[in-house]
Amino acid sequence: MIESLVTSKQPKRWKLRLINPHSPLSTITLPGIIQKMTFSRKALFAPLNLTICAAVVPPNWDVEIIDENTTDEPHEATAEGVDAVGIGTMTGQAVRAYELADAYRALGVKVILGGIHPSAMPDEALLHADIVCKGDAEGTLPHALNDLAAGCPEQIYDWKDHPDTPIATPRKDLLDPKDYLVFNPIQTTRGCPHGCTFCTTPAIFGRRFRLRAIDDIVEEIHTAKEDFNSSVFIFSDDNVAGNQKWAMELFEAIRPLNIRWASQCDILIARNDKLLAAMRDSGCIGLILGLESPKAGTLASAGKKFISADVYIDRIKKIQSYGISLWGSFIFGFDTDDWRDCMDTVRFAQRADLCMSCYIILTPYPGTVVFEQYKAEGRLLTTEWDRYNGSTVCFRPERMSVDELRHAQMAAFHEFYAMPSAIKRLRVLPFKKHSWMANLAIQRGLSYYYSKKGRPLPHFSDFLEPDAAARIARSLGEVPWKK
Repeated sequence: MIESLVTSKQPKRWKLRLINPHSPLSTITLPGIIQKMTFSRKALFAPLNLTICAAVVPPNWDVEIIDENTTDEPHEATAEGVDAVGIGTMTGQAVRAYELADAYRALGVKVILGGIHPSAMPDEALLHADIVCKGDAEGTLPHALNDLAAGCPEQIYDWKDHPDTPIATPRKDLLDPKDYLVFNPIQTTRGCPHGCTFCTTPAIFGRRFRLRAIDDIVEEIHTAKEDFNSSVFIFSDDNVAGNQKWAMELFEAIRPLNIRWASQCDILIARNDKLLAAMRDSGCIGLILGLESPKAGTLASAGKKFISADVYIDRIKKIQSYGISLWGSFIFGFDTDDWRDCMDTVRFAQRADLCMSCYIILTPYPGTVVFEQYKAEGRLLTTEWDRYNGSTVCFRPERMSVDELRHAQMAAFHEFYAMPSAIKRLRVLPFKKHSWMANLAIQRGLSYYYSKKGRPLPHFSDFLEPDAAARIARSLGEVPWKK
């Protein structure tokens, strides 16, 4: 009887299930290619968003993480042993996220939707959820869960109501490190001080740049080294050196840790030699630069007003002189672009000796200036969110057809990663082992994909042939082709 009374007075423990929906990015290409490029891992990146969510749940909540990108079968909703479900979703995952949310709500389980897409489209998300968390989880999820446990939840929780909540240290103990190629992504900052028209970061968060406590970053690195034997890290930031003074402090703090790291930042770092030296000395081996285009008119239309394209080569060479490898990120499909501009972009990336380069089709993500512009102009071709993946044309281009834009993207990848291009860019000495491995993996993956699909490899020269439309159609798989 006494034990029964004691038990009855125990506060209820609540259970939260966090879900990372399957991403269509995993199925754009053949699964075999993905496995080869990730050394047979099930997924590329551990879901940092959900490990941070798990870290900020109130003390009376237990939590688990289900990542559909690492499971053999799709997750099936079940109400057993769970009080609420939290689903984080980017735009490309939204269709699957809504399917899961509807299934759980049909079972009477409360559903919380968060992430970049619900933050941009809260009214749409509320059609499938009981609660929407807009923006950073640290400033929204704990309040939502406390109110849910108290029986008085609101429909929307906005990070702007708690903008100074510190960036949390993620809970990695809820995942299996063997499932991921990159298991220890570390976030040092959030946001970006720039206002590019295509980017979801300023669209959702404005241009407010948030800095994590440096002591917390150092402690997370120490823990990852001890628990997982990690020595190479990805700093999962939009702009790791967006605040250069703070970045200097960070790089000085991590220099004694003897790690290697890579991240993403803007090209403005090239103007600061002390910063570049500190990056190098702290273990920086590579950076992704959001270059978008080497064409001045394109940069202007993209709202990238803080840099001029005519200084790109000099700035790139300056950064490379500090032994830092560079990966250029470019976007195809702006209103100033035709296929020749896409080809010129690849030639630029080759002249700049970029170790790697990515060519993304402009995607008008909800909440961005570009989305609102194309919507107003009637140029959106679809709002099927799983097609918002950087590889599908979701709008009507100004100076190319949809097929021409698709073909230009794949021709860019093929020609940039072709062996003659790799030899010229990477050279033999000094030997860049990781860059060579990545280049060869992508080159083999492209050849394997087109061979399996029975399509000819794409070339920019296809555009100049008399039967250009037929060549493009064959390469895109729209008509049969035999060698």
